[in-house]
Amino acid sequence: MRICKSSCENKSDFRMIAYTRKPAPDYSEFLGHSVHFAVASADRVEPLYMGYGKLFAECSFSEENGVVSRGCHDVDVRLVDGVYIITAREIVRTNHGHGEFSRADSGRFVRWKTTDFADFSGPEITSERYAENELSNTEIACSEFSSDSLDVAEKAVSIPASADLAARLLEKNITVKYLSTELPAEVTAESKKDVEKLNALIKYTDGSVHRKRVKWDLSGVDFSKPGRYTVHGEIVARHFPFPVENHPWGDPVLTYFNGKYYFIATNDANGDTSFEIREADTPEALFEDGVRRQVILSAETTVYKNTFWAPEFHIIGGKMRIFCALTTGTGFDPQCHVMTLKDGGDMLCPDDWSAPVRCVMPDGRNLNIDPLGDGKNGITLDMNCFDSGGRSYVVWSYRTWAGTDSGSMLMIAETNPDEPWKLKTFPKLLSRPVYGWENNNGTDNNEGPYALVTDKKVYLAYSGGDARGQTYVVGLLSANVNDDLCDISNWDIPGAPALASNFVPGQYGCGHNAFFRDEFGDVYITYHGVTSPESRAIVPGVRRVHFSKDGAPILYMSNAQDLPDDKKSVTLTVIVKGEGRGK
Repeated sequence: MRICKSSCENKSDFRMIAYTRKPAPDYSEFLGHSVHFAVASADRVEPLYMGYGKLFAECSFSEENGVVSRGCHDVDVRLVDGVYIITAREIVRTNHGHGEFSRADSGRFVRWKTTDFADFSGPEITSERYAENELSNTEIACSEFSSDSLDVAEKAVSIPASADLAARLLEKNITVKYLSTELPAEVTAESKKDVEKLNALIKYTDGSVHRKRVKWDLSGVDFSKPGRYTVHGEIVARHFPFPVENHPWGDPVLTYFNGKYYFIATNDANGDTSFEIREADTPEALFEDGVRRQVILSAETTVYKNTFWAPEFHIIGGKMRIFCALTTGTGFDPQCHVMTLKDGGDMLCPDDWSAPVRCVMPDGRNLNIDPLGDGKNGITLDMNCFDSGGRSYVVWSYRTWAGTDSGSMLMIAETNPDEPWKLKTFPKLLSRPVYGWENNNGTDNNEGPYALVTDKKVYLAYSGGDARGQTYVVGLLSANVNDDLCDISNWDIPGAPALASNFVPGQYGCGHNAFFRDEFGDVYITYHGVTSPESRAIVPGVRRVHFSKDGAPILYMSNAQDLPDDKKSVTLTVIVKGEGRGK
């Protein structure tokens, strides 16, 4: 067995660092008690994965099906037969209510395996840290590592890494941001249209690109006369401030429909119980004074008196719908409903919307009645609808308190596009809040699912953690578009979030998101979050979704990373030959 005690004992200039992080006001112990990674070289130490935990212990469930949160600490790494084995001691947390937990070692170990520190197996629970054959076949064992640049909770350990492995991880770790603008220096044109159709190709640091429109000032060009003209333009980048409005909108949703933009959201932070729709010519104008707006459903005029939650616009079966969660009467019992806009109807006219229809299973049972076959009932909310592979699907959040809080779970089924409140298949359990970034501080959530469908993939965003605090995050499941999405084995379920606090500086607890495409086909994410780790005053946000070189969506590209303000101005030489058309 060959043991590496320090970096000087091997030929590699790089080391993989594994550690757990110290809890902090902006980083819960539920997050800190996970395995974090960094790459170290002779002159720097660089945390990976935005400094966030990568490997989390998986929770267990009580006899009453409640979440028993778990974490890990005391990390160790070995290279055995070309495979890295990461182990840590398991922590079990006992919930005493009101956010109070006690914690203790369970006496067991959590294990993961990887060859590239990008894809991992596990987590696996064992009674021993390593098996005898793993100890005898160890090629390299880790050693302790010290660095002032890491927020290490107990100790960090390091193991040599090849230059190739380190380079791949560091390249993937680069925050994707603006690199350069590609535009021709000159163009021959006969009319304004020849110039106006010229776009800028924006290149990014990971090799990805995004084509952006340019507003050209052609006032000085006479297309009826030959000549060379210098024209100036401004690259168009839809950059939204955070927040887009200083109002506690939750679960914000935008859509582009029949040449107009529409906005709807949960508006109950101030005791309001209604759904309001806004309409504007641009998404930016939705948050300006004087925008056209109208309440289309209210507790004052209907039987729905509580939980006007998570309304979403969806076109399914050729009709515009609103999927939402409503409670009949004054108790707490949110359940999924669907409203339908009549053909040719005005989105802001209450009379043009049908009454909400409650969602049911194929046998006619209400959606909340024993969906898991365990004899328990619960609440249903946050229903999302999307088409993929020629099928229509719904995904929603389900929760039960029969005996104990189960934590909110994601359920999936195929639905009838003509009557989307009627499921075609019985619900399947898609995911539960099993990791510390999904269950923390007494909030156990998988909620707010929203699908983004591309040519090849379905990405299903969902939220976990505290819906009104800085631990709220977005996870991202994925599957192939032609897969049977009710077959849970077809989904890749993440072990760590795709968007969390401070991934965009100054934005915390971003979650319960939605997606929309603008009139040019660009994708945007909407979400709510808070402006500081201490705040619980949620506010709405919007930004463009960038697609990396491998096609995966990046949910945390900031405005400056998308296109810096000082890179918006461009110049072009326009050559008019002969007699142009002039228009």
